[in-house]
Amino acid sequence: MGQPATSPDQPSITVPLVDGMTLFEIGMPLEALGYDWDPGAPPLYDVTLCGDLRGVRTHTGARLHPQRPLRALSTGDTVLVPAVPPGRSVGAPLVRELRRAAARGARIASLCTGSFALAEAGLLNGRRATTHWRHAQLLQRMYPAVEVDARAIYLEDDGVFTSAGSAAGLDLCLHLIRRDHGERAANTIARNLVVAAHRDGDQAQYVYAEPLEDAASWLDELRSWLRGQLRRPITLAELGMAANVSPRTLARRFERDVGTTPMRWVASERIAAARELLETTDHPVERIAFEVGFGSPVTFRAAFTQEVGISPRQYRTRFAA
Repeated sequence: MGQPATSPDQPSITVPLVDGMTLFEIGMPLEALGYDWDPGAPPLYDVTLCGDLRGVRTHTGARLHPQRPLRALSTGDTVLVPAVPPGRSVGAPLVRELRRAAARGARIASLCTGSFALAEAGLLNGRRATTHWRHAQLLQRMYPAVEVDARAIYLEDDGVFTSAGSAAGLDLCLHLIRRDHGERAANTIARNLVVAAHRDGDQAQYVYAEPLEDAASWLDELRSWLRGQLRRPITLAELGMAANVSPRTLARRFERDVGTTPMRWVASERIAAARELLETTDHPVERIAFEVGFGSPVTFRAAFTQEVGISPRQYRTRFAA
């Protein structure tokens, strides 16, 4: 990256490159951690790309040529894995080098679906981890020994760091800077990147559909019925009648196809309807609370904030058309 000479105490970060990675997540550590924003001083970190020296094909087809072979990955003070294709093996060489790095005591981090590579290497077993919300359930199913938190922007568990989808990788990069170089350095880099030094809330504010619901086509009719009933209290017996099954059968269907209970699903549908109204109307929050079936604005605000991670007012400011 045309960097000034590195200082002896400059932390090193190695970034593995394998076929199928995305340019955005590869660029994050280069831009946020290894760029010489201050011409009079070296970058905060010495960032090195490691992989097949003949070239690596990214998700978009562009080819990148790493600076060092993949076997150099374990030499970094921190190993940071960009997003990899979820659900597909990253290959034995990368798994081997990740394990070597962890055994040597390197700090391990991943961006977005890079958590799948850490999980394949066994580095997330027994740890809390996050990933892009679209792939959180897949990560949990493939690696049940991992405690997947689909809401977090980023997480640390015993020296292993994971971040949520896409731009959340910048939040993790800033967190690493904050830990290593202090709040002032992190704020300076954030200003240069033109991003918030801290983001409120979690990735729940960006989630719309739970992936498991794709397999539950029977929900469409039930959801249409529910949307016409949101203003009033709904019982499990009424849901069962609307779905033409017993409450017990309905509960089994929800557990099998949706991964939640019927009444929790009703609560999430109320919040989903509220989000739509906050985005597309200028109705007061008090009216929206009534429209989606909450007994009071106070109850609505508390439930919305718990589910989405930010208040209704903050959500409208951020996402209103």
